[in-house]
Amino acid sequence: MEIRHLQYFMAVCKYRHFTKAAESLNIAQPTLSQQIQVLEQEIGAKLFDRVGKTVLITPAGEILFKHSMRIFDTIEQARTEISQLNGLALGRIKVACLGTYLMMETIIEFHKEYPKIHIELQQLSTEQICHRLVQNELDFGVVFLPIVNKELTSVPLYQEEMVVMTAKNHPFAGKKQVKFKELGDVPLILMSENFIIRRIFDEACKIKGCPFSPILELSQMDDLREMVEQNIGVSVLPHLYVRSMCNRRSIKAIPFADTAIKRTIGIVYRKGRHMSAASLKLIESLQQFFKKI
Repeated sequence: MEIRHLQYFMAVCKYRHFTKAAESLNIAQPTLSQQIQVLEQEIGAKLFDRVGKTVLITPAGEILFKHSMRIFDTIEQARTEISQLNGLALGRIKVACLGTYLMMETIIEFHKEYPKIHIELQQLSTEQICHRLVQNELDFGVVFLPIVNKELTSVPLYQEEMVVMTAKNHPFAGKKQVKFKELGDVPLILMSENFIIRRIFDEACKIKGCPFSPILELSQMDDLREMVEQNIGVSVLPHLYVRSMCNRRSIKAIPFADTAIKRTIGIVYRKGRHMSAASLKLIESLQQFFKKI
């Protein structure tokens, strides 16, 4: 059995589609099918069933998938440990976060100090980050806590408050604080309901007995910020995000006078994973950054 056969097998498991898997591997689809047949002969069992255009993993395939995950994890861990020999002179970090504003300042400073370390930063949802961590596709992630997953562990970084974001020419802009009920007097622009930020806000509304309804719901914080800049309405967003925009944009962050809407931000990674020196240093840099805020 060859490693490349297992790579082909894992690609089919990932995409559940032979053509898409072949494209990801830069090989022809007939070649992929032939190599999977070779692997099945080696194993002595069928690994996939095709039902129409759907590819299903057989019980034998499920067993091989579990062990293949361990094999590739072991290979990756070996690479990580070998890279330790270079210390922080070289390295590669794969990390994801809910919003790049959570990490951008730290990464800029980290890159200045360690320019030869390659950082791959992705912006993903909490669910996507957790999935990719379990699949060994990331070194660590920065997410909202708590995380309920027996294969992952987490470390709190920072407890952030939500604030009111307004345009600098909005009537609220002259206030030092805003009472929660005052949000009912202005048009609200919020993230859509499938975002944790929105669910935290909705829970605060429920507690305060203020059933606010937004005039706009968006799925990107940057789009929401553009609407606020145009003075179409006000929003409620994480203080760190608004803070990162205030210096160069016509917006203002205003704290609540009578309500603390908080969320915990933390680092999450797979249990038992051997972290490279570069990853550990970046985590240390993040911890130092959040202590200063």
